[in-house]
Amino acid sequence: MLEKSLAILFVLLILATLINRFLVWRLPERKGDEVTLRIRTWWSIVICFSLVISGPRLMTLTFFALISFMALKEYCTLVFVHFPRWLYWVIPLNYLLIGFNCFELFLLFIPLAGFLILATWRVFVGDPSGFLHTVSAIFWGWIMTVFALSHAAWLLMLPTTNIQGGALL
Repeated sequence: MLEKSLAILFVLLILATLINRFLVWRLPERKGDEVTLRIRTWWSIVICFSLVISGPRLMTLTFFALISFMALKEYCTLVFVHFPRWLYWVIPLNYLLIGFNCFELFLLFIPLAGFLILATWRVFVGDPSGFLHTVSAIFWGWIMTVFALSHAAWLLMLPTTNIQGGALL
């Protein structure tokens, strides 16, 4: 299934590249325009992604953890919230839970334990100003950039052979 999906992606990229080259040939003023640059970027993304998910399990988890880290860092700069560096511990712990096949704990870790730890930390800091804004911004940053992205890594870790659970599995 994974091979078919990657093959479809590569066929679509080849098709887009050929159409773009034809348009550049017909309209020389289009050389180096935004569409050409986007197609080149997509080639880089698809090649990198296919190499990572075809590699060992540790490489896949590390790749998704790095993507989560960069996304969380970018999120924090956009919401203008003070995000202490020690709160990034949630990223490696979340991906370790996936790596050790603790799927139930993985599904509950950030939504429950992460929220409680975050709220408790904010109470112990002793500064009640901006409590709701800070806790909600950091929590939703964790949910969007770590928890949601780690589901892609989790799905890649699921077994793909000898599944006998039917449609509900």
